[in-house]
Amino acid sequence: MGENVREAMDLATGQFVFCAGDDDWLSLRAFEQLHTLAEQWSSDASVGCLTGCYLVETSQNTGFFRYSGLDAVEAEPRIANYLQANTTNFLFYSAVRRSVLSACLDFMSRLPYSFSYVDQLMVLVYLALGRVMQIERVHYSYDMGPWESAEGSLNKDRIFYRAAGLPIEYDRLHHLFCGLEGALLLKSNFIAERTSLPLGNAADIWFRSMFAKFRGHNREFGYERNAADEATRKLKETLLARRELDMHELLLDVSETLAVADPAGAERYFKFWSTL
Repeated sequence: MGENVREAMDLATGQFVFCAGDDDWLSLRAFEQLHTLAEQWSSDASVGCLTGCYLVETSQNTGFFRYSGLDAVEAEPRIANYLQANTTNFLFYSAVRRSVLSACLDFMSRLPYSFSYVDQLMVLVYLALGRVMQIERVHYSYDMGPWESAEGSLNKDRIFYRAAGLPIEYDRLHHLFCGLEGALLLKSNFIAERTSLPLGNAADIWFRSMFAKFRGHNREFGYERNAADEATRKLKETLLARRELDMHELLLDVSETLAVADPAGAERYFKFWSTL
């Protein structure tokens, strides 16, 4: 994605960029309104993202979805309201300020592992760096496809672990990875250097939300008995028994668990997230 988007950005001239694939359904009239909105907010650096309503299709029905509360001045309520929606990451399909998207691409290019939730980390950057303005009409149609079912989602997630050279048993830590990385991202110099506004408790809100999924979502399907299974199971049991978690200690624990299957990757992981 990164290389194609950068080439497109070099050709584009506007302050906002919308990334679309050849199989995406987009509304021309809605994009005309998004363009008008972009002109309206172009000079206001506090606005980082523009979006509208989403037409969502499943195998059984069709519905509409719209975010609320993402235009708050401070990042903490923006992130809290995004999480409260508790739905698919539709916000990824938005027009993003060029400087924000460029920062995301730089961030993505340096990730030690890129798992299926990388789009959530990108949206977390959007929300941390700017307000989201919306139009009152559908601009994008989203087909849930394999993400509609728990089994389909697991299969898609595990493709990324295999691609990273990791046993699928690391999928047991899926929401833990997402929570830890998001919290460290929000606390990082990478974000601090790009915004002058305080983030409040945004990192804690993000981590608590993901840790609740780590605790409550059952992903125990198709695992084999191996060293990765033992290590990830042990880490999950240990963390669920703790009353408090320190992000630095957690990063050490997670890195040690990754080292069971990928020592070099674990070293890269720790170095990246401890110095971001």
